[in-house]
Amino acid sequence: MNTTDRLKELNNLFLRKTFPLRASTVGAYFTEHFDQLGYSERSFSRDIKALKEKLAERYPSLEDAEGDLIRYSKSENRFYYIRDDISAFPSFSEQELDQIASIIDFNKHLFTGGNGNGIVNKLRAISLENNLIKHEELANWPAIELINEGDRSGSEHVKFLVDAISGKQLIEISHKGLATTSKAKTLTCLPLLIKEYNNGWYTGWYLLFQEISAGETKISVDKLRLFALDRIGSLRLSTAPLKTRIHPSFQPSDYFKHSLGLFRGAQEVEKITFRVQDDSWIKEYLPKYPIHPSQIQVDEQLFELTLEINQDVENFLFRYATELQVIEPVYLKEQLQKNLQKALLLYQ
Repeated sequence: MNTTDRLKELNNLFLRKTFPLRASTVGAYFTEHFDQLGYSERSFSRDIKALKEKLAERYPSLEDAEGDLIRYSKSENRFYYIRDDISAFPSFSEQELDQIASIIDFNKHLFTGGNGNGIVNKLRAISLENNLIKHEELANWPAIELINEGDRSGSEHVKFLVDAISGKQLIEISHKGLATTSKAKTLTCLPLLIKEYNNGWYTGWYLLFQEISAGETKISVDKLRLFALDRIGSLRLSTAPLKTRIHPSFQPSDYFKHSLGLFRGAQEVEKITFRVQDDSWIKEYLPKYPIHPSQIQVDEQLFELTLEINQDVENFLFRYATELQVIEPVYLKEQLQKNLQKALLLYQ
């Protein structure tokens, strides 16, 4: 174990508040878990000094106010950090991770689709991984595997947009569509919501907004539009005065109320009736995991949805075409038949 690794491990022992940290216990720990023999009092003193220096670099104001950030307790015969929320290395302690998880848990209203729960679980999983009980023999693979979400294209715009949304500020957007024939266009708008969406291909961020023209005075769900953040070229605050009226009950998220996914259909809500095959595995899932909040179970096999029919709806029903049979509306049933026939031709 090199010096850096040893200091990191010693720092981790400091963060374990129940560990009786002194030269003899640290030496025994290093021998048991890293086969490092001969860890002397002199080596321990040198490592404590190095950790004090690292803490002073990270928390200069705290050291100026409190002095040494590592102290020795004669009554407990152990060294300790003077505060529970400091660390010699740029990583989160178990307490810090728990604090962040608790804050997110308290602010779940900022997330949709259970994403707040997902982040909380990941933070607590990290905490568990960082504080594994040491066994004589550990598995050589991780105990937890989480979804690697990766970066979000357009993330550089998020800070600006969150500030503009919170302050109800007009902005100017330069935007270019995904098609090769699309041309960049600039518009003035009131940003209202950043929405994350996983379309099965990738996960991206989208901006929900209302374009503001000279005569525009009312913000309405029916007038909202959606741009992918990764198609936005530039953003800046607008100098135009904001003269719009926003009703106290207005909620931007209502834009998605009748959508299965992210995008709107013809904005006409329709009833979709479908039958589940009697021997289908999906039959047990639907009561527990509804496709959409509008889902109603008519009988043991018959279900109804009330949605705007769009490509997301068609794609979902096509995906589970061997399990679900659309009854109404007829045009949707016929469209699925055409798609299935077209797919079948590819395999003949």
